Amino acid sequence: MGSKKSKKRSGGLDELAGYKVLPVRFDSEGALHYLYFRQHSSTKEDILMPSDRTIFMTNLPADTTERDIRRLFQGVARIARVVFHGVDLAPVPRTQLLESGASAHIVLLEVGELANVLSIKAGAITMWPQRDPESANPADYRGLSRYLYEYRASRPPAELLKTEVDSYMEKFEAAQYERDRMLSQQQNVPDEDGFITVVRRGRHTKNTDGSVSVTAASADDARAAGSKKKEVLFGNMYRFQMRERKNNQLLELRKKFEQDKEKIARMRQARQFRPY
Repeated sequence: MGSKKSKKRSGGLDELAGYKVLPVRFDSEGALHYLYFRQHSSTKEDILMPSDRTIFMTNLPADTTERDIRRLFQGVARIARVVFHGVDLAPVPRTQLLESGASAHIVLLEVGELANVLSIKAGAITMWPQRDPESANPADYRGLSRYLYEYRASRPPAELLKTEVDSYMEKFEAAQYERDRMLSQQQNVPDEDGFITVVRRGRHTKNTDGSVSVTAASADDARAAGSKKKEVLFGNMYRFQMRERKNNQLLELRKKFEQDKEKIARMRQARQFRPY
C-alpha cells in the first residue's frame, strides 16, 4: 500500500492525510517539531466543542499548557478553551504533563477565526512560545527545570514539613478546644422536652451530664468482672443447692424411718413380724 503524500498549497502550510502541518522550533538552533491540526468533525454535535469553531491538534509537546497554545495563535485567533487528551497527573499534580504525541481540542472564540487558523501562511508561525527562564511560576518551568521542581516538590525539606505540621496541630488543637467548650455548654441544659444531653468526655470512656458521670470499663476490667460474677453466681448457688438437697434428704430419711417404725409396730401387733 502506498503512503499518503503531503500536499503543498501555494503560500500555505503542507497537508498530510487531511492535517495541516505546522513546523516549529523550541529555539533558533533547535530541530523542527511538527504539529498537526485540522477542523474538528464529529457525527454528533457537541455544544462544548462546536465543529464550526474547534480545531483538533496532535503531536503536542509533553509540557504544553493552555497558555502556550494561546500564545502560539496570538494574532491569528483567540482561544476560548483547550481540552487536552492523555493528561498524566502522576506523581505530583503541580504542573501538567502530557503523554508523548498528545492531542487537544482547541475551541476558538469566534466562528470566523477558524478560517484564519486553517489559512495560516507558511512561515507565519515558526517558534514555539518561549517561557521566561527566571519565572517563579511552576507552569513556566520546562525541561530539566520542570523535573527538578517535581522532584523537590515531592521531597520537601524537614524545616518546611515541621512548619506545616506545627501549623496543622495548632489548628487541630484550636478546633478541639472549641469542641470541648461547646460540649461543656450543653451539660445540665435540658432540651425542649426536658431531657438533658449526655456527652462524652475524655477518650470516649466517660459519659456525663455535668453532675453524674458513668465511666466505661476497660476490656480487662470487663473480663475480670465477668469471671468473678460467674464464679459467685454458679459457685454460691451450687453450694446452696447442695445444702438444701442434703436437708431434704435428711427430712426424707426421717420421714421414711418413722413410717418403717409404724409399720413394724403394726406387724408386731398382728404377730406377722418375720424378720427372716
